[in-house]
Amino acid sequence: MKFRFATVWTLVAVVSSVVGQQTCSSSMRQVNNTICNWQGLRANIIRDMIYMDGGQIWLQQMFDDGCKNYTDATADKRYYTLNLSTSFTTRSDFMTILQNTSVVGGSSSGFARNYWDGAMLANDDEFFLYGGATENNDDSDSLDDKTILKYEANQYGAYRSTWSANWGPYNLKDNLTSYITKGAGASARSEDMAFYFSGMHAPDWGSFTWDGQEAREIADKLITVDMSSFRDETWSNATLPDYIPGRANAELVWVPVSKSGILVAVGGVINPAELWQPSKLNDSQIAESKRISPTFMETVSVYDVDGQKWYLQNTTGDIPGQLSQFCSVLASAPDNSSHNIYIYGGTDGIDYAQTPSDDVYILSLPSFRWIKAYNGTSTHGRSSHKCFKPYPNQMLAIGGGVKGSSTDCVEGGIVVNFDLNNLTFKNGYDPSQWSEYKVPDLVTAQIGGTSSGGATKTAPSSWTNNSLSDIFGQKYTKSMTTYYPYASNSTEDGGDTSGGGLPHWASAVIGVLVGLFGVALILAGAWFYLRRRRQRQAREAEAESAAKTQRDADNPQSPQFMYGSGPTAPVPGPMSRSTAEATTETDPSTVPDSLSTSVSPRTVESGGGEVYEMHDSSPAELPTAYNWTNTPDTSPELNASRNPFPVSPQSPSSSTPGHHRSPSTVSTVPSISIDNVVSGRQSHFRESFSSDAGDNKRARHGSGFSDVSAISDDRERFGGGEKIHEEE
Repeated sequence: MKFRFATVWTLVAVVSSVVGQQTCSSSMRQVNNTICNWQGLRANIIRDMIYMDGGQIWLQQMFDDGCKNYTDATADKRYYTLNLSTSFTTRSDFMTILQNTSVVGGSSSGFARNYWDGAMLANDDEFFLYGGATENNDDSDSLDDKTILKYEANQYGAYRSTWSANWGPYNLKDNLTSYITKGAGASARSEDMAFYFSGMHAPDWGSFTWDGQEAREIADKLITVDMSSFRDETWSNATLPDYIPGRANAELVWVPVSKSGILVAVGGVINPAELWQPSKLNDSQIAESKRISPTFMETVSVYDVDGQKWYLQNTTGDIPGQLSQFCSVLASAPDNSSHNIYIYGGTDGIDYAQTPSDDVYILSLPSFRWIKAYNGTSTHGRSSHKCFKPYPNQMLAIGGGVKGSSTDCVEGGIVVNFDLNNLTFKNGYDPSQWSEYKVPDLVTAQIGGTSSGGATKTAPSSWTNNSLSDIFGQKYTKSMTTYYPYASNSTEDGGDTSGGGLPHWASAVIGVLVGLFGVALILAGAWFYLRRRRQRQAREAEAESAAKTQRDADNPQSPQFMYGSGPTAPVPGPMSRSTAEATTETDPSTVPDSLSTSVSPRTVESGGGEVYEMHDSSPAELPTAYNWTNTPDTSPELNASRNPFPVSPQSPSSSTPGHHRSPSTVSTVPSISIDNVVSGRQSHFRESFSSDAGDNKRARHGSGFSDVSAISDDRERFGGGEKIHEEE
């Protein structure tokens, strides 16, 4: 996948000239330019890349006289990426680490508006931008409730030779709408599914802008998208049961238990305060929020994906107060005896101007026990950010804001890293430094077991619904693909985030020194070998010359020719079988079984021909002028053909057979050539985004195998035509 990246600085240069209001003298020299805060973004992780879209970005420009200038860098038709191969510290300039590029692709750019909030629903190959509130501008009228944007990062399923990574519009059908915001999104990658829970909408389910004045009704919906079939996604819209309360700004976490996993809805509030009117809730709204919102932490909602049923379960322990606009990640014990949901940051949803939380809590399942894992500071917190787990032991928090102010920058950098094992914030991120997840001591003290698992408390004090006991009793058996460790691509100030050990450059220097030392040893060995061989050859020549002189002295009348047959050949001595001239062909049937070597097709040597070892008890001799014969190369050439699989064919051998070996005439193992493979994961050419025929779609039921159709010159539709299911 290739992008035409531009650094954020390109965007800043354009936006600053139009939007930014200079408050510092133009004669001063700018010394720093950082992201001050970034609230309301939509984001997700695909393989080794974090994708970010929307929200409101404020930059802080520092000048050499101490003056600070704040610039609104929010822009339409752009998205951002963070490559997880890139290291950084809290001192890093994220203007150079985060990359951004335009949303392009013909008609798709017409729908690339800047959104506040919403979700990025993804699997390992693609994502949809769903929900959120757009700006109040002249172009907003061109957006309808059925059109969203889709990005294909990788193709899967049936192979498409003309496919390429790109954006495109996607059309929702029937009872689905994109006019929804403040919902909670979750992705279940091993299921190729994603979900959007509750949120808020306008009274008539119509359009609204991001000032939020019209999006005041709680949505009682669970939106599901099944992405198991590429370009044949199936969406459904189910109404929540009466006992599952809707809310705004909650977190939805997919947990691998039971047949297809479960969803756990944590936190959220009703009547949320807004960024643009941080403390305008009336007394009645505040009282209602304080009465209802805390119950979303005290009792969590659980959804069984396979059974499509909702349950409630009470929690115990250090239960957090009401919380909104926080983030979450899941870390499961190595033996899956516990599944731990980490949440970070957020506000109470009543007063947006309050100082946000910097605390970290853990909800451990299936004990449903809350544990306070980290007591934060009064200056480091943030809200309206997103969290990701690039490695089993790390949680990256990206974005966030402070007190709803454009000039209050988040402390510690726009991206911070929390160690899930040690329960501390690290001073940066390094893709070469990570570990497997270990259940923290604070958690094992509550649920039993050790850092590797073995939890003894595998149920809550009492089940609110006994059916949950059966659901947690079923193991999740589907494989879950991982894409780490990531190749290290350190930035200039990436530094060492571990706080100790050798610096990054040390390993490279040591490797070079070791390599030079090895080369020196090889050269020294070769010099000693050649020196000894020359000395031996000189002694042999001297001895032969002395012997010839003695023979001539003893037989002065010896004839120079015998029987007229020409000069007599020198005889170096008895020739053993091991030093005899190797034959160029050997019939395998004439070789005794005890002398042949069994060679499997996976371990064929010497270009694919079988090799037979000859028994010999005599010492091997070094080649001399008397016993060395240049045997022609008999190694067959491999019939190399195009192989679409990542298996390298063996290289043909062209070396002269040495002592003890005789190449066989047995034919080589034929090379493999498979054309027109349906790989579903590789792409070579571009395929335009257009719409598929609606009558070719089907819902994902039963096996999950997709039809494979032959590639034709007709272009496939990018989206639309999916089946919709209303589930009451």
